[in-house]
Amino acid sequence: MNRNQKEKLARIEIRTEPSKKEKVRRLAEKCNLSLSEYMIQRALGYEPNTALPNAFFTVYQKLCDVANQAEINGFAETQVALNELIKFTHSCLVRPYRRTAKEIEEEMELWLQQDSGL
Repeated sequence: MNRNQKEKLARIEIRTEPSKKEKVRRLAEKCNLSLSEYMIQRALGYEPNTALPNAFFTVYQKLCDVANQAEINGFAETQVALNELIKFTHSCLVRPYRRTAKEIEEEMELWLQQDSGL
């Protein structure tokens, strides 16, 4: 919510077909975001990640445990490789990805073509 009590929230309204609203609502739900927050992130060039299943966190924790164990046991090469894998997994699956306006436009063009049957 708004952290600065003196600052009022601005309202943005859009109109769309109910089927398109439902499609966007489902995408927001998959990301565990409100419809408003999802649309704001997309408009600012971010691609919110879908909420990750618990299995991901189990695997991620096990990778971290293996890396720590390798460090304790002196397996330097294994530890370096595992740390790179952990960083890669984190960057791809945890942090939101920011895209350029051109990438978003291209995606929207494809999305609209699919909906319209063109």
